[in-house]
Amino acid sequence: MLFTCMVILVVMHKIKLSPVLGYLIAGSAIGQHGFHLIQNTELVDSFAEFGIIFLIFVIGLELTFERIVKMRLHVFGFGSLQIILTTLSLVFFLTKFTKLPSIVACIISVALSLSSTAIVMQVLAENKRQATQVGRLSLSVLLMQDFVVVPLLAILPLLTKQNEHIVSAIWLQVLQALAAIIILTVTGRLFLRPLFSLIGNVKKDELYVMTALLIVLGSSWVTGVVLNSSTAMGAFLAGLLIAETQYRNKIEDSVIPFQGLFMALFFLSVGMSIDMQNIVRNFQQVLLYSFGLIFIKSLIVFILCRSFKFSRGSSIHSGLLLSQASEFAFILFGLAGKNHIISENLEQLLMMVTAFSMAATPLLSIIGTKLEYVLDGKEEVDINLEFKGVSDLSSHVIIAGFGRVGRTVAYMLMQEQIDYVALDNDVDAVKRIRAQGFPVYHGDITDPEVFKSVGIKRAVAVVVTMDSDRSILNKTVRILSTEFKNVEIVVLVDDYRHGKGLRRLGADITVPTTIEVGLQLGGAVLKDLAVPEHEIVSIKEKMRKDHYSLVEEIELFKGTV
Repeated sequence: MLFTCMVILVVMHKIKLSPVLGYLIAGSAIGQHGFHLIQNTELVDSFAEFGIIFLIFVIGLELTFERIVKMRLHVFGFGSLQIILTTLSLVFFLTKFTKLPSIVACIISVALSLSSTAIVMQVLAENKRQATQVGRLSLSVLLMQDFVVVPLLAILPLLTKQNEHIVSAIWLQVLQALAAIIILTVTGRLFLRPLFSLIGNVKKDELYVMTALLIVLGSSWVTGVVLNSSTAMGAFLAGLLIAETQYRNKIEDSVIPFQGLFMALFFLSVGMSIDMQNIVRNFQQVLLYSFGLIFIKSLIVFILCRSFKFSRGSSIHSGLLLSQASEFAFILFGLAGKNHIISENLEQLLMMVTAFSMAATPLLSIIGTKLEYVLDGKEEVDINLEFKGVSDLSSHVIIAGFGRVGRTVAYMLMQEQIDYVALDNDVDAVKRIRAQGFPVYHGDITDPEVFKSVGIKRAVAVVVTMDSDRSILNKTVRILSTEFKNVEIVVLVDDYRHGKGLRRLGADITVPTTIEVGLQLGGAVLKDLAVPEHEIVSIKEKMRKDHYSLVEEIELFKGTV
């Protein structure tokens, strides 16, 4: 199984497709419907369950409270409407054109209304479009869908019970879930921070790995075995708790390799349950249902985008990007088949519809990107005097100048999932960079209307990295400090004296290139001479303290310049 995963990952990376499709095909080939290379499917299913647990845990890690509040309109507003409208539409078509019972049609529709987090985020990352309006919207919708998955996993097995017991069983499940939330939250608040402080003092990476695995598997065991609830619930709660600590990134780095490994085994196990011969016999049906699903989901997302004042190009691109079914559909259909809610043939059909729609996503994204570029290529300003693609931004950072320094700032912001938008005065460079997917617009940084057009009244900071003459920088800082008092102004300057002058004009932070280069060179030399890392950091922070005031005190700038 590990050898198969390794080969599939390398091959699919070379041809630039999602490995999920490869895992499904390989699983079908080596499983009971293929060459029978693996007989013990129960053991495979046990490994696969770890994949679900780790995936849910990482989703919980991503959901910090501040992030949810910041994106609340699109997460709870747009995301909820997308799930509800898609589910109702699919229920209508399934009940009208098939003989499925209403409850079964409802389960299938909810599962198909979700989109693939793994596929969409991978496509966005490969095309460097996480920071665009399409990327931000996709992330918001996927977050809302991730919220829905956990209760679905808990409630689905209850639907096999007799009608008179369903309500009481669901209430019992809700009470168990509440008990799990209270127990894990209280325990986490009391013990997590002291535990992490202890581990941080030891400074051993393997200890972080052990702790991460203990927390994930321990919390899943508490909710799954002790409280007889969903194992996914425990993993999700553990992720939420750790997301609020300063150790989130360290724990995530420790867990990601395990998540990738076990998710690969999960998709292999799904593939083993797929009968390819049955799919070949019903290929036309699979094709028809897949295109029907893609069309319905694309149309609903497009209509919602237009209702939320998105441009036509972004709306079409978002619709095509979110039109596939989710990896969670495999989990939900597998559970439904195991609990005899749907037949084996229907499970096979739905699995292949899900796989086909996921496989089509990269091509649909390319089409959406081309259409967005054609329809929204011109940087037109809408009725709110803002560029297209920034109307949904708030608490974002504006980068004035998108050269090498500006791109480095943008990269760091993206690592912490902080929204940004950039301005540059080079028309040709802006066209080239926008074609690569970056949210960059052409504009004169000395014009206050240009800053208004990128939503400066909702921004938290402006970073000026342009290599302009000092008169232009002085004018820009003066305009920003007098007209937009709500933002922090961070400016790249030549030296200490230049920065001191700009701070008098209203800049909050100035970063002198000459001193920072010296600090990095000095730090590299000290590290090479085996000086401890904490001492190097201390020296750097001492130099940076109070706007590099030590520089003036030790008179580094006196004499010949």
